[in-house]
Order: sequence, then C-alpha cells, then structure tokens
Amino acid sequence: MNLGQQLSFLIRNTPIISDPQVIDCAINGITDYFACTLQACHEDDVHKLLAWIADEGGNARAWLIGQKKLASARQAALLNGFQAHCLDYDDVHSDVRGHPSAVILSALIASVRLDNAEQTIDGRRFLTAYVIGIEVMALLGQSINPQHYEKGWHATITLGGIAATAAICYLYDEPFLSQALTLAATQASGMRLLMGTPIKFLHAGLAAQHAIQAVEWLRAGIHADQDFLDDKLGFLAIYGQGNTRFDLSHWGKTWKIVHPGLWFKNYSYCSAAAYIADAGQLLYRNANFSVDKIESITIFFSPPQSDAALIYQMPLLAEQGRFSAEYVLALTLLGLPLSFEQFSAKPIANGIKNLMQKMKRSYQIQLTPHPQAYNQRYVVVEIVNSTGEKLNQRIDLPKGSPKNPYSQRELSLKLVKAVGDQKTTDNLLKDIRALAVGLDLHTFLLSYLLKL
Repeated sequence: MNLGQQLSFLIRNTPIISDPQVIDCAINGITDYFACTLQACHEDDVHKLLAWIADEGGNARAWLIGQKKLASARQAALLNGFQAHCLDYDDVHSDVRGHPSAVILSALIASVRLDNAEQTIDGRRFLTAYVIGIEVMALLGQSINPQHYEKGWHATITLGGIAATAAICYLYDEPFLSQALTLAATQASGMRLLMGTPIKFLHAGLAAQHAIQAVEWLRAGIHADQDFLDDKLGFLAIYGQGNTRFDLSHWGKTWKIVHPGLWFKNYSYCSAAAYIADAGQLLYRNANFSVDKIESITIFFSPPQSDAALIYQMPLLAEQGRFSAEYVLALTLLGLPLSFEQFSAKPIANGIKNLMQKMKRSYQIQLTPHPQAYNQRYVVVEIVNSTGEKLNQRIDLPKGSPKNPYSQRELSLKLVKAVGDQKTTDNLLKDIRALAVGLDLHTFLLSYLLKL
C-alpha cells in the first residue's frame, strides 16, 4: 500500500469522533469561522466578487453566508472562503503556517445541497470531517515546512485544497478519495508575493473551490488514479523540495486541532505580527516610555525567517501593513487602535511612516526559547531613547495562541460583534453545539440562510 493509499485508508476508516476535548475544539473553530465570515460580509471586495457571481450565474444550491442567497457549489466555496479570510481575522495553525478553517469549512458548507430537502447529514460526521481536514493540512505542513513557506508558497491554498477534499470525501464517504486527493493536489498554487492584496484572501476561496471541483469532477466520471504522495513526482517531492517525511503513525491518537491547536485572532493582521503587537502595547504602557524620545528601534526575530510572512518593511498602504512588523509596531507605540480601519486600502499617514523609519530588523539574538513556544519562536523589541536609555520587551506566546488562549467569553463576544444581535448569536451558538449530538447539517444551514 503506497503512502497516498495509507492516508486514504486512515481517513475512510476514522470513526465518528466523540472525545469531548476534540469536539470542543471543533465547536470553537466553527464559532470563530462564523464570526470571521459574518464580520466581512459587507466588505467592498466581497461585493465585487458577489457581482461577478451574479453575472456568471449557475445552479443555485449552496449557501453564500451572510448574503441571504444561494449560488453554485463552486461559487459558494470561492465566496465563503474569500469572505472568511478577507479581514485576516480567521484562525491559523502553526504546523500549517496558514489558515485552515476558512478553507475547510467553506468547502464543507458549500458541498451541502440546500435544494435537496431529502438530504440529511449527521452533525457529528460533519465535525469529524472538519477535524480530519485540519489533520491532513497540518500533517502536510509538518512535512514540507518551513522550506515550502519560506520559498514563497502560500500554504493556505497549496495545502488547503487537499485538506478540504479529504474532509468532503469523508463527509459523504466517497469511494474515490485517493483520486480526489490527487486531483486536488494538482491544482495547488498560490504565492505569498500577493500578501497585502485581496488576492491573498482569494487564495482561501480558490482552495475551497479546488476541493469542490475535485469531488464533482470525479462524480462526473473523470479519473485521476495516481498517488499524490509519490516519492519521485508527487506533492511532497515537488512542493517540499524533496522532503518526503510524512508520519501517519499517530493518526487518531492526538488530533492536530487539539495539539498544537488552532490559533484564534481578534485582530486584522497576520499572526506573525501578534508578537510585535503584544510587545508594542506593553511598551506603550511602560512608565518610562515616550514616543518623542525614541532614537531607534530594533525588532529581534528568532529563529531567522520567523518573520517570513511579514514581507513589508516600509508599506505604502495600510492593507499591506497587515504583513508588516514595522507598521503594527508603529500603531501600538503611537497609541492607535488596531482596528479594521487601520488595515484598509488607504495610504499610510506620515507620522506612522516617520516612526517606521526608525526601525530595523535583526536576527542576531540567542536567548533560550520558552519551552512551549511554537517552533522555538520569540520576538524582542528594543527601544533606544535619545538619552541612551533602553526599553526591552520580549514575547514568546502571543495572546490568542493555543498556549495563551482567549476565553470562551472572548470568543463569544467576537461572534456577537459580527452578528450584531445577542439573541441570534445565542441561537447560533446553541445550534453549533447541537451538531455534536447529531443535529442535521442540512437543517442547521437552512435555519440560518435568511437570518445571517
């Protein structure tokens, strides 16, 4: 049995998950997903994509979340994935170095035919499919990162389409799972070069669409009977620069959604900048801090390349600032809110630019990493004042990361903010939790089609 067949066998034979810890993590992921996509449903770029969908037309049978309408499955996957990711507000996973839920959940939801009143889907199987999708995405990420990410690939799309395909095939117990993974893998693409543009968010939608396409094409009779993990010409060999390490020995023992777990966000910038934001906010509250006294600022990253996602050192537009350590640090040191508005498509103010010009990055630091730090990562921000005084702040475990998580109340408030109504939010949370006891997914989605 080749590696791809082994993976397919394990996926197909995974029993419905009932472990309360795993289910709680899945419920949190779904809750956060709805908070992210509903928060973004009125964004200009979302409405541009909606206009394109209306012009294209098609067989309307899948839910466009927050838009009170249906579209084709491919369109729904594209729109919902884009929408869930378009504020960079959605969860990340350290093994993936990308955003799993925006892809996997968008694909799973788009796969449900809402024009078929007779279809029933056990909520417990849906939750298990979601957990499996994250597992596949994280295992692939472990196998090919950091080289894959640092080379310039955007792991959200390169890994996400394969993961979402695994999830859909499990949900419907498709017999062609191995072929579907191959068909998804051959669609993998996406460059980190496009971070700071709307195309970065489109990557999540495209990955979800790749999964829908892979399954639907195989249902139509197209074949792709090859092992996508082939050691010479397969996905790992190509995208992992020859790395073929892919460990399936722990499948089903400790799920990746639990350990290391999902990293949730209440901010609209890259999680790699969360270290910077936490450090900047602490420095701003330091009794000895004064922005007027700053002579220079050094941002120390360890290990080297841990700032690979932060591709802009002197961004010109605020939306590029999502991927800039310097921009996020400048906002915090100036006491400005890290709100959605601060990352819109507008020019950056001169006062912020002036402060960024005092900053530099360095990798010349060798401290002992925190034992629970992700990939031994930490950041130190050092400010040198005009008097020669130095202020330092180190961050190893940013707020929202699995080892420094938000409370259940904080996660719920994120959803309330997005929904805008406490009663509707409470009902949504109740029904999300009811998936764990078998609430029909078809019924769940129809219940909220015109409400959200």
